[in-house]
Order: sequence, then C-alpha cells, then structure tokens
Amino acid sequence: MTIQSFTLKNYRSFVERTTIELRPLTLLFGYNNSGKSALLRALPLIVDSLPFSAQAPSSPSLHLNTPLNLSSPAVRESSFKDLLSNLSEEWEFEIELLLKHPTSSDSFSLTWTLREFREFRTHLISKFELLKNQEKWWELWWKEGVRTRKYRAKQYFPTQEEFEIDMRFAGLIPQDGELAKIFTDDIQVAIDSFQWLSSVRSAPLRFNPFQGTPNTLTPDGEGAAAILANDSMDSKVLFSKVSSWYEKYFGQKLVVEENSDFFKIMLQPVDAPYKVNIVDTGEGLIQVLPVLVAGAMTKAGSVLAIEEPESHLQPRYHAALAEYFVELVKSENVPKMLFETHSRNFLLRLQLAVARKEIDPDLIVVYWVQRHESGESVVREVKLDYLGGLLGEWDRDAFHTDVELSRQLIQAQREYL
Repeated sequence: MTIQSFTLKNYRSFVERTTIELRPLTLLFGYNNSGKSALLRALPLIVDSLPFSAQAPSSPSLHLNTPLNLSSPAVRESSFKDLLSNLSEEWEFEIELLLKHPTSSDSFSLTWTLREFREFRTHLISKFELLKNQEKWWELWWKEGVRTRKYRAKQYFPTQEEFEIDMRFAGLIPQDGELAKIFTDDIQVAIDSFQWLSSVRSAPLRFNPFQGTPNTLTPDGEGAAAILANDSMDSKVLFSKVSSWYEKYFGQKLVVEENSDFFKIMLQPVDAPYKVNIVDTGEGLIQVLPVLVAGAMTKAGSVLAIEEPESHLQPRYHAALAEYFVELVKSENVPKMLFETHSRNFLLRLQLAVARKEIDPDLIVVYWVQRHESGESVVREVKLDYLGGLLGEWDRDAFHTDVELSRQLIQAQREYL
C-alpha cells in the first residue's frame, strides 16, 4: 500500500474539507502565511501518530488517551488546541488517509475525528471509519459522556452488526480484535516508505563517526552523510546519483574520505586535485544534500515530502533541481513527491518537461493555497495541459514581481534620459 491522498477538516486554518491527492510531482504554491506548511506537515503528523513510524520519536503521546503524537517535529510542540481551527466553534477536527495498492485497485480509507476535552486537557478519537475498496467495513463512535475507551461499533462485513466494544488505540491505530488485523501490515508498508524533510536542514559533521546506515533521514536531513558514505563503499548506485548532480551543475564531484574512526564528505572539482569539506562550501550545496539523498532513495510506492527543496540555492539552480526530480519520475520506480516551494523556476522546468514530452502532464499537479481575509485557507487545484500550460484558478500575478520591478526600473531610468 502507498499513500494516495490525505484530507483535513477544521484543522488549523483549513475549516472546510481539504484533500491533497499525491501525484509523482505534487507542488504546493502560495504566499507566505497562506497555510502551505501547515498543510504539508499534517502528513508527517499523521505518519508519526502511527505506532510503526520510524521517524516518530518515542513519546508518551502514543498512548490510549492522546492518539496524536504531539511530540512530532511536524507540529513544533503544538497542543491539540493549536491544531484545532479557531475559525469555528467545533471542538473536533477530521483527518483522513487514503491508501492504495500500487499495482491493483485495492484501497483503504481511514478517517479519524479527534475531539478535545478542554476540562481534562486531552483529546481522543471520537469517531473512526474504515473503508475497504470504497465500501464501509467498520465504524466506531465514542460513547458520549464516558471518559473511557468504550465505543459503539458497527461491522459491515459479513453482517451489519452493531455492538459495544472496549477499543484500545496505539496512536491512531485500533489494537483490539479483528479490526487491528485487517490493515496493520498494509499500513506498515505505507509508513516505511514515507520520508519528510523540513525547510531547514542540518549540515553533515566535519568528522562523521561510523554508526551504521540509517533507513531514513530525520526531518532535518541527519543521516544523509552516513547513507552516502556507506553506499560509496557498497553499490555506489545512490552515491553516483547524488554526485552526478553536483558534477553536472557545479563541476564538482563528491568524495568520501575515510579514517578508522570517522569519514568526511568532500567536494572536489573535476579538473583540479584539491578537495573541500562540504561544510565549508556554500549553504545551498549543504542544504540540497539531504534533498538529493532522499530523492535517490525513493522507489515505487514511496512518498517524499519536502519543504522548500530549493532552499539557499541560487535561482538558476532551481531548474536543475527540478530536472533531478523529473528524471526520478521518468524511471521505472516512480515515487510520489510533495513539495512546498516558492520557486517559479522549479515550476517552469516541470512545465518545460511536459512541453518537451519528457513526462505526462497527469503526473504533475499544482495546488494553489490561499488565505482569505477571514483567516480561512482554501486550496485550488491547478493542472497542466499537454503544452505545459497551467489550467485552474490561481493568482496570475504571483510570479510577476520581477517583471513589475524591471518595468519600474526602466521607467525610473528613462526619467534621466
């Protein structure tokens, strides 16, 4: 199973039901403080609240009374009240996760309604719904007025039987009875293939100790150096992908220098013998390293979510980074990627890939996120036509600031002619 989409309702500034369908290339665009980050980070919060997540830190949040892992880096120490929209009177918000099998029509839809108990300063799952192949299989309703784990339940297969049940949850996942057996393995597969990187990534250490190879990167990109170093001593497949990008666009290749106790990640010009530790290079080359590593690690069915992948890169290299992800989509193992970005050049390179027939326009979707004066955020889907044109409702002036400034500059210069 792989994550196909996620849905929010009454979550932060998203009051109305908002669904983000994941394509191989999924972009979130919008002005600052429009809700893009909150939208993207909802996905790692959901993942971190599932007890199988490798990225989730061990936390007391994963117990019976608090299903959401509020220790997840995705919420930055938020309380449940912080996640609940302050634009409505509801004490509940809804999240939904749609999982699909990559090679068949099988699917699971899991919907949770989470309710705040302000008097007890906690929250619980007030309703849970499971659909299999778009048909209802289970529903659970918390028994109003009872602060326990008692639920009313309805099982739709084999009969539409309704009964009362004591249901334990580990994070968001029910643990008791037949319900737990239905989808646990499938969710495990989806969670294992998820990777999130935040907008601020940490640099590798100058001297990196040998501590084995991590399976995933932390949200700040830690682990990228170890993954690269170990791959350079093994298959070199991943290492070559990352090094080739630096070499193609910066004329420098990656080199791993080993010592008995540590290793260093170096950059060496292709036409010169000297090397420089990557921590001594420009911030753009440092920030993009975990982005490239995470991309190289993707495979069919995996999901990669990155905030500002172009962070600290000079705008001319935004297109180069987009080209890197286009090549991933053109491979046999097509992942699903979700990017929050402000880069017009990044988007233009994807449009160019469609116009050149490098990739199908259906592989790309752009979501324009906009916050109204009321404080509510809305999302509008923008598709690409076969010429790379953008179809949908979005602010056409969003990327015209440079044009307008150039016009004003010319106008100011003419005043002196």
